[in-house]
Amino acid sequence: MPGEAHSRQSKIKKMRIGYLECFSGISGDMLLGALVDAGVPFALLEETATSLAVGARLEMRRVSRGGIAGTKVDVITPDQSATESSHSHAEHSHEHHTHEAHTHTEHSAPAAHAHAEHRSLSAILAIIRATSLSDVVKERAVRAFQLLGEAEAAIHSIPVENVHFHEVGAVDTIVDIVCTAAGCQALGVDRWLCSPLNVGSGTVECQHGTLPVPAPATLALLGSAPVYAAGPPMERVTPTGAAILRMLNVTYASLPAMRIGASGYGAGGRET
Repeated sequence: MPGEAHSRQSKIKKMRIGYLECFSGISGDMLLGALVDAGVPFALLEETATSLAVGARLEMRRVSRGGIAGTKVDVITPDQSATESSHSHAEHSHEHHTHEAHTHTEHSAPAAHAHAEHRSLSAILAIIRATSLSDVVKERAVRAFQLLGEAEAAIHSIPVENVHFHEVGAVDTIVDIVCTAAGCQALGVDRWLCSPLNVGSGTVECQHGTLPVPAPATLALLGSAPVYAAGPPMERVTPTGAAILRMLNVTYASLPAMRIGASGYGAGGRET
């Protein structure tokens, strides 16, 4: 009967899909901006950053990239003043487009960086687990950092326990990943889909020298993801961005049949 068919259909739960269109790549700050632009309350991300107790805070502003209005979210670490954030962050992404990890061996760090503090993977996981955030958010964030650690360990052929993250980069990455996990949960998305990734081209400068794009950690995290390079030479997918895609367990596909409820643009630090 028609009435019975309508009753059955009304009981079917509609799947909420999130589609990531990475035409200009993906990084932690870009995705945070897109989440806010799509409706995630910025206050929620601020509260999430505060709960981590790493001394970092978030700043948000509206920007224009290629004539398109979007949202830019920056992680401000304890050693950065508001003045520095309004100048340097306006020109550069807070993700430094380098490897975020450091293999803690006797001769691995240049003398200029000998004073830099580092956080071990286990210490970072402890920070995440100590928060009052939901289990889903913590589990996702822990998975992302484990994937980052495993990728760096494989690249340097060392045990994952020996991977240490530079202090400043670690704070940025912790906040990016945990806030992204919280923002994605707030959207109530059941399944994440993603376009092929514009990874960029050229080279990137990091602690280990000049390396090709995608950087080794990014390449390891991307696995068999569909990639291409378009636009001016630069790094467009960062290790953090690649780890977040793995964290969300995205399926790479074309835009599916769907009714669009909200959309958002997240800006990086450069105008190309």
